[in-house]
Amino acid sequence: MAENKALVQSDSSAQSKQSIGSQPANQSPATSKGSRRSSGGITRMLKGMSTIHEKATPRSRHKQKSSHDPVNHPAKKPSPKKQNPDDPLGSKGGRVSKSYTRKEMLKVIEITKETMGKILSKTELEGTRFSFVANKHTVVRLKPDSVEFPDLTTVVKVVPGDTYDRALEMQDAGNASDHMPVCVLNFANAHTPGGGWLNGARAQEEQLCYRSTLIGALQPRLYPMEDLECLYSPNVIVYRKSADNGYSFMSADDKLHLNPSVSVISMAARKSPALTADKSTYIDQGQRQLMKDKMRLILRTAAVNNHRRLVLGALGCGAFRHPTQQVADCWKEVLGKVEFKGWFEQIQFVIRDGPYENNLAVFTKTLDGLNLG
Repeated sequence: MAENKALVQSDSSAQSKQSIGSQPANQSPATSKGSRRSSGGITRMLKGMSTIHEKATPRSRHKQKSSHDPVNHPAKKPSPKKQNPDDPLGSKGGRVSKSYTRKEMLKVIEITKETMGKILSKTELEGTRFSFVANKHTVVRLKPDSVEFPDLTTVVKVVPGDTYDRALEMQDAGNASDHMPVCVLNFANAHTPGGGWLNGARAQEEQLCYRSTLIGALQPRLYPMEDLECLYSPNVIVYRKSADNGYSFMSADDKLHLNPSVSVISMAARKSPALTADKSTYIDQGQRQLMKDKMRLILRTAAVNNHRRLVLGALGCGAFRHPTQQVADCWKEVLGKVEFKGWFEQIQFVIRDGPYENNLAVFTKTLDGLNLG
Protein backbone atom coordinates (compact mmCIF):
# COMPACT_ATOMS: atom_id res chain seq x y z
CA MET A 1 0.00 0.00 0.00
CA ALA A 2 1.34 3.49 -0.82
CA GLU A 3 2.62 5.54 2.07
CA ASN A 4 0.40 8.50 1.28
CA LYS A 5 -3.17 8.56 2.43
CA ALA A 6 -5.16 11.74 2.50
CA LEU A 7 -6.55 14.06 5.06
CA VAL A 8 -10.14 13.86 3.93
CA GLN A 9 -13.66 14.98 4.51
CA SER A 10 -16.71 12.75 4.51
CA ASP A 11 -17.69 13.58 0.96
CA SER A 12 -17.53 11.97 -2.46
CA SER A 13 -14.19 13.48 -3.49
CA ALA A 14 -12.17 11.07 -5.64
CA GLN A 15 -8.74 12.41 -4.79
CA SER A 16 -6.03 9.96 -3.91
CA LYS A 17 -4.83 9.29 -0.35
CA GLN A 18 -2.02 11.35 1.16
CA SER A 19 -0.19 11.32 4.48
CA ILE A 20 -0.98 12.89 7.84
CA GLY A 21 1.29 15.75 6.94
CA SER A 22 -0.55 16.61 3.73
CA GLN A 23 -2.91 19.34 2.69
CA PRO A 24 -6.69 18.84 3.00
CA ALA A 25 -8.29 16.83 0.24
CA ASN A 26 -10.19 19.89 -0.95
CA GLN A 27 -6.91 21.82 -1.42
CA SER A 28 -5.96 22.54 -5.01
CA PRO A 29 -2.98 20.55 -6.34
CA ALA A 30 -1.23 23.76 -7.23
CA THR A 31 -1.38 24.92 -3.64
CA SER A 32 -0.30 21.66 -2.05
CA LYS A 33 2.49 20.70 -4.47
CA GLY A 34 5.79 20.51 -2.67
CA SER A 35 4.21 21.53 0.60
CA ARG A 36 3.98 19.15 3.57
CA ARG A 37 2.91 19.98 7.10
CA SER A 38 4.27 18.29 10.19
CA SER A 39 1.85 16.62 12.58
CA GLY A 40 2.42 19.53 14.94
CA GLY A 41 1.53 21.81 12.03
CA ILE A 42 -1.81 20.04 11.73
CA THR A 43 -2.56 20.92 15.33
CA ARG A 44 -1.62 24.52 14.76
CA MET A 45 -3.77 24.61 11.61
CA LEU A 46 -6.76 23.50 13.65
CA LYS A 47 -6.17 25.72 16.68
CA GLY A 48 -8.45 28.39 15.26
CA MET A 49 -11.39 26.02 15.45
CA SER A 50 -13.87 26.78 18.18
CA THR A 51 -13.66 23.37 19.77
CA ILE A 52 -9.87 23.22 20.03
CA HIS A 53 -9.31 25.95 22.57
CA GLU A 54 -6.57 28.38 23.40
CA LYS A 55 -8.16 28.78 26.84
CA ALA A 56 -7.19 26.60 29.75
CA THR A 57 -10.76 25.65 30.53
CA PRO A 58 -12.38 23.24 28.04
CA ARG A 59 -15.90 23.77 26.80
CA SER A 60 -18.26 22.94 29.61
CA ARG A 61 -21.02 20.48 29.02
CA HIS A 62 -24.48 21.88 28.29
CA LYS A 63 -26.56 21.32 31.40
CA GLN A 64 -29.94 21.63 29.73
CA LYS A 65 -31.68 18.29 29.98
CA SER A 66 -33.23 16.89 26.84
CA SER A 67 -36.77 15.64 26.78
CA HIS A 68 -35.86 13.55 23.75
CA ASP A 69 -35.13 9.96 24.62
CA PRO A 70 -34.42 8.24 21.29
CA VAL A 71 -35.24 4.77 22.56
CA ASN A 72 -38.80 3.83 23.46
CA HIS A 73 -38.30 1.03 25.92
CA PRO A 74 -41.10 -1.50 26.45
CA ALA A 75 -42.89 -1.21 29.76
CA LYS A 76 -42.19 -4.84 30.52
CA LYS A 77 -38.56 -5.64 31.17
CA PRO A 78 -37.39 -8.36 28.78
CA SER A 79 -36.27 -11.61 30.29
CA PRO A 80 -32.48 -11.90 30.67
CA LYS A 81 -30.66 -13.46 27.76
CA LYS A 82 -27.47 -15.43 27.89
CA GLN A 83 -24.73 -13.05 26.84
CA ASN A 84 -21.87 -13.86 24.52
CA PRO A 85 -18.60 -13.99 26.47
CA ASP A 86 -17.14 -11.51 23.99
CA ASP A 87 -19.96 -8.99 24.38
CA PRO A 88 -18.12 -5.81 25.45
CA LEU A 89 -21.11 -4.29 27.22
CA GLY A 90 -20.29 -5.36 30.72
CA SER A 91 -20.71 -2.88 33.56
CA LYS A 92 -17.76 -2.63 35.92
CA GLY A 93 -17.31 -6.35 35.80
CA GLY A 94 -20.98 -7.15 35.11
CA ARG A 95 -23.82 -6.59 32.67
CA VAL A 96 -25.19 -3.23 31.62
CA SER A 97 -28.42 -2.20 33.27
CA LYS A 98 -30.28 -1.89 29.96
CA SER A 99 -30.76 -4.40 27.18
CA TYR A 100 -31.89 -3.49 23.68
CA THR A 101 -34.00 -5.31 21.15
CA ARG A 102 -32.99 -5.22 17.50
CA LYS A 103 -35.88 -2.85 16.80
CA GLU A 104 -34.62 -0.48 19.48
CA MET A 105 -31.08 -0.57 18.13
CA LEU A 106 -32.32 0.18 14.62
CA LYS A 107 -34.04 3.24 16.08
CA VAL A 108 -30.79 4.28 17.77
CA ILE A 109 -28.98 3.95 14.43
CA GLU A 110 -31.64 5.92 12.56
CA ILE A 111 -31.51 8.79 15.04
CA THR A 112 -27.70 8.70 15.04
CA LYS A 113 -27.56 9.22 11.27
CA GLU A 114 -30.17 11.97 11.30
CA THR A 115 -28.72 13.84 14.27
CA MET A 116 -25.11 13.52 13.21
CA GLY A 117 -25.89 15.01 9.80
CA LYS A 118 -27.42 18.08 11.44
CA ILE A 119 -24.49 18.51 13.82
CA LEU A 120 -21.89 18.13 11.07
CA SER A 121 -23.64 20.69 8.89
CA LYS A 122 -23.31 23.24 11.71
CA THR A 123 -19.72 22.39 12.67
CA GLU A 124 -18.04 21.54 9.37
CA LEU A 125 -15.71 24.54 9.59
CA GLU A 126 -14.56 23.29 12.99
CA GLY A 127 -13.05 20.17 11.43
CA THR A 128 -15.64 17.63 12.55
CA ARG A 129 -15.48 15.83 9.19
CA PHE A 130 -11.70 15.49 9.19
CA SER A 131 -9.44 12.55 9.98
CA PHE A 132 -5.71 12.26 9.35
CA VAL A 133 -3.70 9.14 8.67
CA ALA A 134 -0.74 8.53 10.97
CA ASN A 135 1.81 5.84 10.21
CA LYS A 136 5.41 4.90 10.94
CA HIS A 137 6.62 7.19 8.16
CA THR A 138 4.76 10.35 9.19
CA VAL A 139 4.90 10.10 12.99
CA VAL A 140 8.46 9.59 14.15
CA ARG A 141 10.14 8.93 17.47
CA LEU A 142 9.53 11.57 20.15
CA LYS A 143 12.52 13.64 21.22
CA PRO A 144 12.86 15.44 24.56
CA ASP A 145 14.75 18.33 22.90
CA SER A 146 11.61 19.22 20.92
CA VAL A 147 10.35 22.76 21.50
CA GLU A 148 6.95 21.24 22.32
CA PHE A 149 8.27 18.86 25.00
CA PRO A 150 6.18 19.64 28.14
CA ASP A 151 8.31 17.71 30.69
CA LEU A 152 5.36 16.42 32.73
CA THR A 153 5.01 13.81 35.46
CA THR A 154 2.63 10.94 34.73
CA VAL A 155 1.06 8.36 37.01
CA VAL A 156 -1.06 5.81 35.14
CA LYS A 157 -4.54 5.00 36.43
CA VAL A 158 -6.77 2.03 35.64
CA VAL A 159 -10.47 2.59 36.25
CA PRO A 160 -13.74 0.81 35.45
CA GLY A 161 -16.21 2.60 33.24
CA ASP A 162 -17.03 3.96 29.80
CA THR A 163 -14.53 5.53 27.38
CA TYR A 164 -16.47 8.71 26.61
CA ASP A 165 -17.86 9.14 30.12
CA ARG A 166 -14.36 9.10 31.57
CA ALA A 167 -13.03 11.46 28.90
CA LEU A 168 -15.81 13.97 29.60
CA GLU A 169 -15.13 13.77 33.33
CA MET A 170 -11.47 14.55 32.68
CA GLN A 171 -12.50 17.37 30.37
CA ASP A 172 -14.85 18.89 32.93
CA ALA A 173 -12.13 18.80 35.58
CA GLY A 174 -10.07 21.17 33.44
CA ASN A 175 -6.32 21.42 33.20
CA ALA A 176 -4.07 24.45 33.24
CA SER A 177 -1.33 22.84 31.14
CA ASP A 178 -3.46 21.17 28.45
CA HIS A 179 -5.57 23.31 26.14
CA MET A 180 -6.48 20.40 23.89
CA PRO A 181 -9.45 18.03 24.15
CA VAL A 182 -8.90 14.72 25.90
CA CYS A 183 -7.68 12.13 23.38
CA VAL A 184 -9.36 8.71 23.46
CA LEU A 185 -8.45 5.40 21.86
CA ASN A 186 -10.99 3.74 19.57
CA PHE A 187 -10.61 -0.03 19.18
CA ALA A 188 -11.21 0.17 15.46
CA ASN A 189 -12.14 -2.25 12.73
CA ALA A 190 -9.32 -2.22 10.15
CA HIS A 191 -11.64 -2.74 7.18
CA THR A 192 -14.96 -1.01 7.91
CA PRO A 193 -15.52 2.49 9.35
CA GLY A 194 -17.34 2.11 12.65
CA GLY A 195 -17.21 -1.69 12.55
CA GLY A 196 -20.74 -3.09 12.79
CA TRP A 197 -22.50 0.07 13.92
CA LEU A 198 -25.03 -0.06 11.07
CA ASN A 199 -25.99 -3.59 12.15
CA GLY A 200 -26.55 -2.71 15.80
CA ALA A 201 -23.29 -4.21 17.07
CA ARG A 202 -22.29 -2.95 20.50
CA ALA A 203 -18.53 -3.24 20.85
CA GLN A 204 -16.52 -0.22 21.99
CA GLU A 205 -16.13 1.34 18.53
CA GLU A 206 -19.83 1.04 17.79
CA GLN A 207 -20.70 2.67 21.11
CA LEU A 208 -18.48 5.63 20.25
CA CYS A 209 -20.25 5.97 16.90
CA TYR A 210 -23.76 5.88 18.42
CA ARG A 211 -22.86 8.65 20.85
CA SER A 212 -20.81 11.08 18.77
CA THR A 213 -19.90 12.42 15.34
CA LEU A 214 -16.99 9.97 15.04
CA ILE A 215 -18.42 8.00 12.11
CA GLY A 216 -18.70 11.27 10.17
CA ALA A 217 -14.92 11.63 10.36
CA LEU A 218 -14.02 8.04 9.47
CA GLN A 219 -13.90 8.35 5.66
CA PRO A 220 -14.30 4.98 3.86
CA ARG A 221 -11.53 6.02 1.47
CA LEU A 222 -9.02 5.67 4.32
CA TYR A 223 -9.73 1.95 4.64
CA PRO A 224 -8.45 -0.68 4.98
CA MET A 225 -5.96 0.49 7.60
CA GLU A 226 -2.58 -1.17 7.45
CA ASP A 227 -1.00 -2.75 10.52
CA LEU A 228 1.13 0.25 11.42
CA GLU A 229 -1.43 2.91 10.66
CA CYS A 230 -4.09 4.73 12.65
CA LEU A 231 -6.59 7.54 12.08
CA TYR A 232 -6.52 10.74 14.10
CA SER A 233 -9.84 12.63 14.33
CA PRO A 234 -9.14 15.94 16.10
CA ASN A 235 -12.68 17.16 16.74
CA VAL A 236 -15.40 14.64 17.64
CA ILE A 237 -18.53 16.01 19.32
CA VAL A 238 -20.10 13.78 21.98
CA TYR A 239 -23.84 14.48 22.11
CA ARG A 240 -25.40 11.35 23.62
CA LYS A 241 -25.30 9.59 26.96
CA SER A 242 -24.27 5.96 27.27
CA ALA A 243 -26.26 2.80 26.58
CA ASP A 244 -26.89 2.53 30.33
CA ASN A 245 -28.66 5.89 30.10
CA GLY A 246 -30.79 5.07 27.08
CA TYR A 247 -28.62 6.92 24.53
CA SER A 248 -30.52 10.07 25.53
CA PHE A 249 -29.30 13.43 24.26
CA MET A 250 -26.96 15.40 26.53
CA SER A 251 -28.65 18.71 25.74
CA ALA A 252 -31.67 20.19 23.99
CA ASP A 253 -31.97 19.19 20.33
CA ASP A 254 -30.98 22.63 19.01
CA LYS A 255 -27.90 22.73 21.26
CA LEU A 256 -26.37 19.35 20.37
CA HIS A 257 -23.62 20.94 18.26
CA LEU A 258 -22.45 22.81 21.36
CA ASN A 259 -21.71 19.68 23.35
CA PRO A 260 -18.09 18.92 24.35
CA SER A 261 -15.50 17.58 21.95
CA VAL A 262 -12.81 14.94 22.27
CA SER A 263 -10.10 13.80 19.89
CA VAL A 264 -10.04 10.16 18.79
CA ILE A 265 -7.24 7.86 17.65
CA SER A 266 -8.64 4.83 15.82
CA MET A 267 -6.30 1.84 15.89
CA ALA A 268 -7.13 -1.72 14.85
CA ALA A 269 -5.66 -4.82 16.50
CA ARG A 270 -5.02 -7.97 14.50
CA LYS A 271 -7.94 -10.39 14.78
CA SER A 272 -7.52 -13.77 16.53
CA PRO A 273 -3.73 -14.17 16.64
CA ALA A 274 -2.39 -17.68 17.23
CA LEU A 275 -2.10 -18.38 20.96
CA THR A 276 -0.74 -21.14 23.15
CA ALA A 277 -3.11 -23.88 24.33
CA ASP A 278 -3.96 -22.00 27.54
CA LYS A 279 -4.67 -18.81 25.52
CA SER A 280 -2.21 -16.83 27.64
CA THR A 281 0.63 -16.13 25.20
CA TYR A 282 1.24 -15.26 21.56
CA ILE A 283 2.75 -18.20 19.68
CA ASP A 284 4.38 -15.85 17.19
CA GLN A 285 6.41 -13.28 19.10
CA GLY A 286 6.19 -11.12 16.01
CA GLN A 287 2.52 -10.57 16.92
CA ARG A 288 3.58 -9.31 20.34
CA GLN A 289 6.09 -6.95 18.78
CA LEU A 290 3.45 -5.70 16.34
CA MET A 291 1.14 -4.90 19.25
CA LYS A 292 3.90 -2.86 20.91
CA ASP A 293 4.57 -1.03 17.63
CA LYS A 294 0.87 -0.14 17.43
CA MET A 295 0.98 1.21 20.98
CA ARG A 296 4.02 3.34 20.19
CA LEU A 297 2.23 4.81 17.18
CA ILE A 298 -0.82 5.64 19.31
CA LEU A 299 1.27 7.48 21.91
CA ARG A 300 3.36 9.31 19.31
CA THR A 301 0.27 10.44 17.42
CA ALA A 302 -1.25 11.84 20.61
CA ALA A 303 1.96 13.56 21.67
CA VAL A 304 2.80 15.28 18.38
CA ASN A 305 -0.75 16.64 18.27
CA ASN A 306 -0.20 18.19 21.71
CA HIS A 307 -2.49 15.94 23.73
CA ARG A 308 -1.46 15.53 27.36
CA ARG A 309 -4.53 13.64 28.66
CA LEU A 310 -5.28 10.20 27.25
CA VAL A 311 -8.02 7.59 27.70
CA LEU A 312 -6.63 4.21 26.63
CA GLY A 313 -7.85 0.65 27.09
CA ALA A 314 -7.48 -3.09 26.60
CA LEU A 315 -6.73 -2.97 22.87
CA GLY A 316 -7.52 -6.30 21.19
CA CYS A 317 -8.86 -8.00 24.32
CA GLY A 318 -12.36 -9.40 23.87
CA ALA A 319 -13.74 -10.31 20.46
CA PHE A 320 -10.29 -10.12 18.83
CA ARG A 321 -8.99 -12.59 21.43
CA HIS A 322 -5.62 -11.13 22.32
CA PRO A 323 -4.21 -12.41 25.64
CA THR A 324 -5.06 -9.87 28.33
CA GLN A 325 -1.92 -10.21 30.43
CA GLN A 326 0.30 -9.98 27.37
CA VAL A 327 -1.47 -6.83 26.17
CA ALA A 328 -1.19 -5.22 29.61
CA ASP A 329 2.50 -6.16 29.74
CA CYS A 330 3.04 -4.65 26.29
CA TRP A 331 1.51 -1.36 27.43
CA LYS A 332 3.73 -1.36 30.51
CA GLU A 333 6.87 -2.03 28.47
CA VAL A 334 6.07 0.68 25.93
CA LEU A 335 5.04 3.32 28.48
CA GLY A 336 8.18 2.60 30.47
CA LYS A 337 10.48 3.61 27.63
CA VAL A 338 12.41 6.86 28.03
CA GLU A 339 10.84 8.14 24.80
CA PHE A 340 7.45 8.68 26.44
CA LYS A 341 8.67 10.14 29.73
CA GLY A 342 7.42 13.69 30.25
CA TRP A 343 4.95 13.87 27.36
CA PHE A 344 1.68 13.19 29.20
CA GLU A 345 0.03 14.48 32.35
CA GLN A 346 -2.82 11.98 32.64
CA ILE A 347 -3.12 8.48 31.22
CA GLN A 348 -6.18 6.50 32.24
CA PHE A 349 -6.98 2.99 31.10
CA VAL A 350 -10.76 2.64 31.14
CA ILE A 351 -11.87 -0.99 31.26
CA ARG A 352 -15.36 -2.42 31.03
CA ASP A 353 -15.50 -6.16 31.52
CA GLY A 354 -18.14 -8.36 30.00
CA PRO A 355 -19.18 -11.62 31.63
CA TYR A 356 -16.32 -14.11 31.91
CA GLU A 357 -13.74 -11.34 31.34
CA ASN A 358 -11.02 -10.33 33.77
CA ASN A 359 -9.43 -7.44 31.90
CA LEU A 360 -9.98 -4.88 34.65
CA ALA A 361 -8.23 -6.94 37.33
CA VAL A 362 -5.29 -7.78 35.05
CA PHE A 363 -4.77 -4.20 33.89
CA THR A 364 -5.14 -2.86 37.42
CA LYS A 365 -2.49 -5.20 38.77
CA THR A 366 -0.12 -4.49 35.88
CA LEU A 367 -0.54 -0.77 35.22
CA ASP A 368 -2.40 1.08 37.98
CA GLY A 369 -0.05 3.48 39.75
CA LEU A 370 2.75 3.09 37.20
CA ASN A 371 4.93 6.20 37.50
CA LEU A 372 6.40 7.36 34.21
CA GLY A 373 8.50 10.03 35.90
